[in-house]
Amino acid sequence: MSSMNGQRRLGSGTFLLLVILLGAFGPISTDMFLPALPDMVDEFDTTAAVMNMTLYGFMFSMAVSILLLGPVTDKYGRKAPLVICLAEYVVTTLLCAFVHDVGILIVLRVLQAIGAGAAMTLSTAFVKDCYSGAIRLKILNIVAIVGVLGPLLAPIAGAALISLWGWRATFIAPAVIALVCLVLALMLDETLPDGERVDGGLSDMLQGMKQLCCTPSFLVFTVMICLFNLPFMAYLSVSSYIYEGMFGVEPVAYSLILATTLIVGTVVMMLINRLTGNIVKRRIIGLYLVLGGFSGIATLLVGDTAWYVFFVCFSVCVAVNITIRPWGMGILMASHDGDSGAVSSLINFMFFLIGCIGMVLSTLPWKDYVFGLAVLICMSSALYALLWTVFKTGRMELKGLDGTSSEVSERR
Repeated sequence: MSSMNGQRRLGSGTFLLLVILLGAFGPISTDMFLPALPDMVDEFDTTAAVMNMTLYGFMFSMAVSILLLGPVTDKYGRKAPLVICLAEYVVTTLLCAFVHDVGILIVLRVLQAIGAGAAMTLSTAFVKDCYSGAIRLKILNIVAIVGVLGPLLAPIAGAALISLWGWRATFIAPAVIALVCLVLALMLDETLPDGERVDGGLSDMLQGMKQLCCTPSFLVFTVMICLFNLPFMAYLSVSSYIYEGMFGVEPVAYSLILATTLIVGTVVMMLINRLTGNIVKRRIIGLYLVLGGFSGIATLLVGDTAWYVFFVCFSVCVAVNITIRPWGMGILMASHDGDSGAVSSLINFMFFLIGCIGMVLSTLPWKDYVFGLAVLICMSSALYALLWTVFKTGRMELKGLDGTSSEVSERR
């Protein structure tokens, strides 16, 4: 591995560890305490709807943090924002572990998300700063794998911590990880030289995003590829109530089921990518609609009969969400040369914002949570079909949409 900019006082292996840990801040901040949500509702003497504000408040705050902190670090460098945000994360996360009021917990989670968003943003920025060519691609693939493994392993680790020391341990553990990252960050030299920083004020930094927001084809397609994150994040926020409350599954078993759901989704993603690699991307859009619609209807009809039936029905939706995001990002990156940072920030912002909306909608007074998720999948599928119709009738174009997967990869 070679550094492109500056010298690091950290060894290459330690630096890579820091990058990987920063990329995992989202899952360790949210998925780790999911198995404890039912117990936390009882301990705080509140409702599931109120407790879930700790999830979607975090998600919305992290989305805004990702959107804004990327341009900020392009102007002011990487190290100082990282150190400040990690210190803020450590303090707010530790406070979460010892709070006894749900309102204060919600506020702390919103503040905690600022540090988590900065960590995830800078994980990608460090890869861009310090690696090039095939090495950069290899590191990005490692970070992507961690992005999948994080939601798989975090609930399992959380369940183990809860069984030993209670739910408060699921906040102490991320704080310790963040403290380790903070120490490493203090040892890190700046990776973005002064000559490569963005000039001007915040309005200049956000100009590229403004131009993208004024491009109808970009906006419509971005919303399309993020829509299935709405039922997915809704699932994460209520899955413990479904498996533990409705179906009587034990917390440890629940964490294993949640991990298996993501494993199945990842396997189906690999299968879809393999089967559709040489098909023009425009023609694959209908496949995601069919799979999403099937998942919604099946969950609506039979999802409440047994936990394993619900598991199978919803796993199809998980597979669509896992597959469509990188597929769509590849198209958008290939269609907007030279502004990949702005494209990445806006896609991630929209992804988490729509996921936050899903978390809010999951707590509406549905007949039961399974029914609510089924409705949200069907709604997302219908909106997906509507936006694709708008895209076609409006004669919108994205050049990356007319190639195959291999052709888009070559252009990138």
